[in-house]
Amino acid sequence: MIGLVGSQLLSGTTAAVSAEKIAPKTLQFLEATTISGYVQSSYQKSWGANGTAGDPGTTPARFFNANRNGFDVDQVKVTLEKPVGDGETGAGYRVDLLYGNIARTLNPATSSAFALEQAYVQFRLPVGSGVDVKLGRFVTLQSNEVIDAPGNWNYSRSYIYNAESLYHTGALLSYKWNDIVDTQIAVVNGFSEQSGGIGTTSDNNSAKSVTGRLGVTLLGGQLVLSTIGFAGADPNPNGYANYSSGNNGVLWLLDEVITYNPKWNEKWTFALEALYARDTKLAANIAGVNTAIPEAAWWGVAGYTKYQWLPQFSTALRVESFNFNGSALGVFNWSGVPIGSASGVGGPTLAQYGAKGHVEDVTLSCSFDNIWKNLTPRLEVRYDRINPSMFGNGTDGYNHNGIFTASLDIIYAF
Repeated sequence: MIGLVGSQLLSGTTAAVSAEKIAPKTLQFLEATTISGYVQSSYQKSWGANGTAGDPGTTPARFFNANRNGFDVDQVKVTLEKPVGDGETGAGYRVDLLYGNIARTLNPATSSAFALEQAYVQFRLPVGSGVDVKLGRFVTLQSNEVIDAPGNWNYSRSYIYNAESLYHTGALLSYKWNDIVDTQIAVVNGFSEQSGGIGTTSDNNSAKSVTGRLGVTLLGGQLVLSTIGFAGADPNPNGYANYSSGNNGVLWLLDEVITYNPKWNEKWTFALEALYARDTKLAANIAGVNTAIPEAAWWGVAGYTKYQWLPQFSTALRVESFNFNGSALGVFNWSGVPIGSASGVGGPTLAQYGAKGHVEDVTLSCSFDNIWKNLTPRLEVRYDRINPSMFGNGTDGYNHNGIFTASLDIIYAF
């Protein structure tokens, strides 16, 4: 007993001495900051489109989760955050750091495996019920899907998600008017910066863009309607030779996301997303001849449903239809696989710019939610069909129009 008491006293003294050695600012940081994140790894195999010799390659038109045959470390994420709190005023910050193949995809210019997903200062202004402000880099308001793997029902992302922003740098204001209506408005540098299926370079013009969201919550929270918009000049998002530059023209987008979790059976959750976008500043410069070509346009719809069969088992289904014209291929970084061409180089020809394309997918996922504490494995099967043919590689001529994919991913959250 005397030894036990002595050891406790000694450990307490040691802890006190250790605490004294820690700088006060460090202690304040540790007390105020929450640390969270997750690790995601996967294996994926595709059939119906070959890779190059000795290389399984990637699936054209699939921005995320495009591995044809192999294991992957998709994401390692660490989040540091000091929340604003629940008071009328307050201040804080958030930093999201990513490592892995998804981070490499977000850095196409450097292929770095590290990426800064978010980094912003946040504070609340004492106006009305409180205006929340974020200043820095933050994820987009667009889409039913997100960068973070645990936030998606499926392992793979939709084509609609590939054709939207991922994150912006600017200032975002959020205000909740009442239990029904909430709004967000942001002024940002551009559509997407060093990220996303759209945009692989930093902002390269002096104009700013505007994006916003109107949220309406109905039926006591069962039904949420989100109307999201974006408009702004965003010249040459991929450094593509056939794009005009400067502040002229507008890239605009309208996105509607609807989610429904019925009280009559809360095991069901439904979601619907509809997207329409145009880029009005595209101008051809093929063989030195400036010729007006159709505006880039892309539009689509995706339906989602999820059913929670058991506390630790759920299934999710996504059905999607996505359309584009030839001009839009370069906008969301599909220009390396031109429509109607076997070369795979240089983007669409002038005659192909106005040609229409269509791609659809059906995706089914099974999730073993927290089957062990914090651990969630998921199985997914997916079928994609595209017209004109675009799957394949430069060797086989990108002449496949269908591809089947099976994947297993495992997420550990902390």
